[in-house]
Amino acid sequence: MAGTVLLVAGCGDSEPIAGERYIESDRMVSLMERNVASSAKVSKVVDIDHSRLGHQAGSPMRPARVLIFSDPQLESELIKQSPLVALDLPLRVLAFEDSRDNSSKVIYNTFDYLESRYQLNSGSVAKLRGRYSANLDFVINGIAPTAVSTFPSDTMSPDGIITISSPYSFEETVKRINVAIDAQGDTMHFGTVDFQANARDLGIEIAPSYLIMFGGPGPGGKAMAEAPTLGLDGFCQKFLIWEDASGQIKLSFNDLLALAERQGVKKTIALRVINFRLKKTFGDALAGN
Repeated sequence: MAGTVLLVAGCGDSEPIAGERYIESDRMVSLMERNVASSAKVSKVVDIDHSRLGHQAGSPMRPARVLIFSDPQLESELIKQSPLVALDLPLRVLAFEDSRDNSSKVIYNTFDYLESRYQLNSGSVAKLRGRYSANLDFVINGIAPTAVSTFPSDTMSPDGIITISSPYSFEETVKRINVAIDAQGDTMHFGTVDFQANARDLGIEIAPSYLIMFGGPGPGGKAMAEAPTLGLDGFCQKFLIWEDASGQIKLSFNDLLALAERQGVKKTIALRVINFRLKKTFGDALAGN
């Protein structure tokens, strides 16, 4: 698929917790990967094992493993409706250990979440809603309904997104952001998605839209220790570089504290530190000096 990098991350030799606690969540991810592989509409982008990566970086946490998969047709049409929606794409499902009863669950965002956060027009996205929901139902097929968890709310107000205008060209902005990521020392890349290239392959025209997925397993593991569901939205971290209707190049990323608020999980010191670091480091990278 044009514009998509496929990576598989997080297969360490040692376990941060008893190995048997991974069995069910690993089984769920394997099942979902088989479903994705059998589909003509979606394809795998990356499988990120937050828990094992955290352990390798000295930050053990409960099992949490996110499968990210792409439907370029759906994504292109959604981005035409609202460029910022690319921040919540491609599609993804998290398999995790629920701290309330130590059971293995999966969780994902419904279309209501996208519709509310990005103020999508209900009338014009009815078909996209159907395709979005059908994709997720297909991917989790075979997982017991009792193992499908939900968030306290399926909606989110249209905020919680930090956007910085770039004084540079699109290409220079991408370069500067990648340099800033690499300079952190404790981060790693998980892949990129060039939404514009994928849309062009389908004969759909959208403005430049490029997603960088990265993260720091050490800091991220600390932030997710009490909130593994942040492994769906907040981690890995996602940077969207895009061009608005006026031609202005922008960098957008999630405010992690807003995501924690929506999920009803603790806003830990570790999460606050990462949030501050994102704003400072990448704001400075595009400061125009």
